[in-house]
Amino acid sequence: MRKRLGVVLGTAAVFAGTALVSAEPAAAIPSLDEFSFTPTWLDNGRNVMVNLSGGVHAGYAEWRQDPRNGAPGDAMRVHDDNADGYGIEAVLTYDGRKATTRGHNAPYTSPWATGDLTEDRNYLMRVCVVRGDAEKCTEAVVTA
Repeated sequence: MRKRLGVVLGTAAVFAGTALVSAEPAAAIPSLDEFSFTPTWLDNGRNVMVNLSGGVHAGYAEWRQDPRNGAPGDAMRVHDDNADGYGIEAVLTYDGRKATTRGHNAPYTSPWATGDLTEDRNYLMRVCVVRGDAEKCTEAVVTA
């Protein structure tokens, strides 16, 4: 009985070792330096696309100055596409409102961060890629 148990345990150890050796390596976590930002104008707001080097789309920040198709006005939200441990945040510098994906599994779109603003003024929004205490941010982007 002991011999049979030893054979079974030895065989199990070989299979476990084979599984560990042949397992796919975990995807490398990108560095903050690999992220870039591309602001684009929309007909009623602004988007800031967040990309990884090589043109891989990572997410976006969206600003809407006027309500449209159910989306509120004077509002922003962010979206994270990649389960890479990073989040995306946007902050309106005027009043500090923030939209964030921090703490949520990707893909995730934050709720709209809203509040009425005076019309016919320019406001500034910063977009950041965040992870723990580390962040990489855009210069402030004009929203309207």
